[in-house]
Amino acid sequence: MLARRDGTRVTVLDKLTYAGNLANLAPLEADPDTAPRFAFVRGDIADPVVVAPLAAEADAIVNFAAESHVDRSILEPAAFLRTGVDGVHVLLEAVRRETERAASGERAAAPRLLQVSTDEVYGSVENGASREDDPLAPRSPYAAAKAAGDLLVGAYHATYGLDVVVTRGANTYGPRQHPEKLIPLFVTNALEDRPLPLYGDGLQRRDWLWVGDHAGAIALVLAAGQPGGVYNLPGSAELTNRDVVGRVLRLLN
Repeated sequence: MLARRDGTRVTVLDKLTYAGNLANLAPLEADPDTAPRFAFVRGDIADPVVVAPLAAEADAIVNFAAESHVDRSILEPAAFLRTGVDGVHVLLEAVRRETERAASGERAAAPRLLQVSTDEVYGSVENGASREDDPLAPRSPYAAAKAAGDLLVGAYHATYGLDVVVTRGANTYGPRQHPEKLIPLFVTNALEDRPLPLYGDGLQRRDWLWVGDHAGAIALVLAAGQPGGVYNLPGSAELTNRDVVGRVLRLLN
């Protein structure tokens, strides 16, 4: 959004857990065009004291925040519920207050909330692809927390008329991704001639989505999505984990 150089201002709110890295934002702060339009706030989306004043200044809120590693969700589900359920609830309450302020003329327009979700809320899909109106059938605490957040977003739209949209993206990969994820883990292990850990036979199939395409789709839904709408964001690159390993090894010789 900042790279479009259209005057948009972006505030990043991040708790900086183990996966957070301020170095990823350094190029924005070093660029004389983006630096004045960018701000960073360290805080928790589940903390209403932090969220409320930021929501009061925002035209839109895009909720990327998630504990997203399935294995960690099995070991420590409470952290996933705090971010995926409590955090979403705090954001929705903040948007509800700002919507009421807009209705009373205290601000020009109500903010839009975009909930960045995941295709994992649909569960295991044996054949074909999921549609937006398919039943949710999460199979891990991570996916269940995201599904709960999605349902809260839909309920606040139905009950309070909030301007909300939901995106459900495929498995995303790209630069600076935390190395607990499959592709960066395989790349870094391969570069160090270490074993590449595959679950079982490695034939689990996933749809892979490049982070730039994912960001572009989110920007499109933010600008043009219908209030209350849910949008699947496929990568259209379905591969087994074993195929991904093979491509990584070939590319790294």
